[in-house]
Amino acid sequence: MPKVKNEYLENKRNQILDAAFAVCKRKPAYDITMTDIVSETGMSQGGVYKYFNNIDLVLAALIDKANTQGNYIEQIDEIMESGNSLDVILHNLFLVSEQYFSDMLISYNKILFELSTFFAYNPERNERINKNVTTSSTFGYLTQCASKIIITGAESGYFMPVMPIEEILAFIIASFDGIIRDVTLSKCYLGESIPKSSVAFNEKSLIHCLYISTMSLLGKNLNDERGNL
Repeated sequence: MPKVKNEYLENKRNQILDAAFAVCKRKPAYDITMTDIVSETGMSQGGVYKYFNNIDLVLAALIDKANTQGNYIEQIDEIMESGNSLDVILHNLFLVSEQYFSDMLISYNKILFELSTFFAYNPERNERINKNVTTSSTFGYLTQCASKIIITGAESGYFMPVMPIEEILAFIIASFDGIIRDVTLSKCYLGESIPKSSVAFNEKSLIHCLYISTMSLLGKNLNDERGNL
């Protein structure tokens, strides 16, 4: 297929996804319809259905765009292959997570947050949508790499965990989930139906606090390590 034709098709496809993204800012992601998207694009129904013939394909494509936002997986790979000490690698992974989540808050995090909650109650729809997702989850990959560093460090004696390593990993994952939930609710939803907290939720500060807690649980004194970071 000629290059111009490829570019034209890709531009049209992106135009439709941009429209879907705009609709998702106003409505829950799991509630959007093809009618919403057709109306937002200003294209004919046939013009939209030529690229996406159902809403599940649109949502799968939005998840793909979220996963490729910022090329974070490449950054994670560079950190993992850097040859630095395990604590420096772990520190850099937490820094990437801070930036990734901060970037996602102004783009796709509302969509991913809403879909993850929806999928928990709709496993069949989850399967239908995710079978068309062609990219890896950045957050999932980040968690996998951080877990690998923590387990490797604990097994080698580099880290001296004060609790069973399985419990530390569960704490990190649960803490990340809580940070994502509370920051997303406080920053992405402005309606009066969302309870307002007197506490200001800053994603980078919260993730940094989690990093400090993680290093403490791994038996590392940050004051001793600070010169290496």
